[in-house]
Amino acid sequence: MDCSAKREVEEGMEEGVHESESEPNLAGISSGFNISAVYKDETEAYECFCTYAHDNGFSVRKNHHNFCPNSRNIKSKDFVCSKASFKKSDDHNSGKRKRLTRPVVRIGCPAMVRSVIDEDGYWHVKRFIESHNHELASPADRRLLRLCRNVIEEKASVLKSMIDAGIRTVDAYAYLAEVVGRCENVGFSKRDAYNFIQKEKRARIEIGDTNSLIQLFKDR
Repeated sequence: MDCSAKREVEEGMEEGVHESESEPNLAGISSGFNISAVYKDETEAYECFCTYAHDNGFSVRKNHHNFCPNSRNIKSKDFVCSKASFKKSDDHNSGKRKRLTRPVVRIGCPAMVRSVIDEDGYWHVKRFIESHNHELASPADRRLLRLCRNVIEEKASVLKSMIDAGIRTVDAYAYLAEVVGRCENVGFSKRDAYNFIQKEKRARIEIGDTNSLIQLFKDR
């Protein structure tokens, strides 16, 4: 029995397997996602949806998952638009000192894909909602999407070596931008560079604290 036939038997074609909602897409009709595709694992399924999301101007994140009865094996998993659901209310913290409020990002966007896993471990699309309740990023702005901003190993190495040499983060980022031609081609923002360097510094401090504690025990 091939994968598609097995899927029909196992899922019973419930809910209309390829469910696509009819609400209008504010940014027009998106394209490029194959709802009949079969993926070998979660990573492949997620990366495929990320590619589709980038091509259409939105970011994604992993959301709910269900397990098989009496098992820890995943039965289904949802990948959703980064603007899905809503931010939790902070009313219960009204008596405490308020932190700087961040802009509202989650606005209940319904766009999502639900994948189910068959008995052979293959991932199939069971439900796909294409519509968004917000404008999608234009081609010129897609480089700013979170899923597109990655400090890859090669550029991370350059950043770390320049910082270790006493060069400021802003100057190190400017150097990378000059090498690739412009900031848009770096692959991440200046803020991402600052966050990466701060994370590296915290990791070094933690490692240093651990080594100091080990040496203290050795001395004792």
